[in-house]
Amino acid sequence: MSTEPGHADGPRPRSAGDGVEAGEMTPYLWGLLAMLASATFFDGFDVAILATVAPFVQQQYALDDGQWGLVVGVARIGAVISFFVLVFADRYGRRLLITLTILGYALFTGLTAMSASIEGFTFYQLAARIFLASEFALALIIIGEEYPTRWRGFGIALLSGVAAVGTIVAFVAAGWVLEHYDWRTMYLIGLIPLGLIFFFRLGMRETRRFEEIARERGAQTWSEMWTHMKVPFTAPYRSRTLLVTLIWNCNHLVTSPATTFWTIHAVRNLGYSAAQYGAVVAVGYLAGFVLGAPLAGFLLNRVGRRWTCAGFYAAAAVAIFALFWVDSSDMLLQMTLMSLTVVSFLGANAATNTYATELFPTAIRATGYSWTTNLFGRVMEFATPALIGLIAVEIGIPGAVGFMSIGPILGALVVLAYAPETRGLTLEEIEAGLRARH
Repeated sequence: MSTEPGHADGPRPRSAGDGVEAGEMTPYLWGLLAMLASATFFDGFDVAILATVAPFVQQQYALDDGQWGLVVGVARIGAVISFFVLVFADRYGRRLLITLTILGYALFTGLTAMSASIEGFTFYQLAARIFLASEFALALIIIGEEYPTRWRGFGIALLSGVAAVGTIVAFVAAGWVLEHYDWRTMYLIGLIPLGLIFFFRLGMRETRRFEEIARERGAQTWSEMWTHMKVPFTAPYRSRTLLVTLIWNCNHLVTSPATTFWTIHAVRNLGYSAAQYGAVVAVGYLAGFVLGAPLAGFLLNRVGRRWTCAGFYAAAAVAIFALFWVDSSDMLLQMTLMSLTVVSFLGANAATNTYATELFPTAIRATGYSWTTNLFGRVMEFATPALIGLIAVEIGIPGAVGFMSIGPILGALVVLAYAPETRGLTLEEIEAGLRARH
């Protein structure tokens, strides 16, 4: 039997999937990472904009913490609704859908800048998140399907980490823009590079794994597509669907309010200006990008998926508790705490995205990802801001966030108890192993 390099523990025997498994990194695959980086960049940028403008929008529309938490929660529901966009990627392909999503995001980001009421602001942000969450998910799926086994975890981690760059750019820009212009300017800035990115994406190919599946099955009818959508809830996929859904919800109990509520906390309890809290968050996300994403990629391949995921979850819980409970306005201390928090969050997200991408076969990968990550897995993402807002009215923001920090600890326990180890395996080997276990 012939072998090829790349297995975590030595040469990997050739197996099913070698016809579509990339043997090494090529110029196109490096370029593909650049093409897709904009998806995760704007995911970080858009979420960060909401955080940077929070004190100003709250003041303009006279919203208390509970009302602002509701606005954020409703806007985040857009990521849940993205399920209805993402499932079409298993019918029409990854390339077409990811190209269309950037147009939808651009449209509603521009409309956000022109919103005349808090209701309009909330609706446009909800719609923008529908397309942005779809784009983000497809970018990770494409990397997962196209990259060689030994590069897959690192590629997903690095792509996830690019969101930190978007956050940095948003907060650095906000430090100056919000001192001189209206908060709406932040959303207009986000439109500038979108046109160039659209044309850049035209060089993207369909993934080889999807092309092979499409050739084998032919065009799907609507009836077949509906049947296809229910597959993740049948044996042997039901347990994987439940696992990924559970750990995402545990993750979102603290990751979703991290910057959105910290900026309000920084203004109200630490006495920070927009420039000061922008600097703290920018440094934190710079550390996350420089340290968090590469560290996650390294550990995913060396230590394995299970221990890496559980470790980052536990670290995230401790870090965000300290971030909100250390009552000091010292910027160096706050930068350190924010850096530890973001490094932990990015590592946790990279590990969870790796599981969400690897545990479903190509034929239902986008559907499985959308059920577990963009629909059921996001319940706590939009519920948590609203819950924190309500609890904060009674016990303050630090107390409310601290109460939620138990979430990732529970997630770490679930991963250690039930998650499979997929380090060094091709997607086809992962599927064969999970079927054998079932």
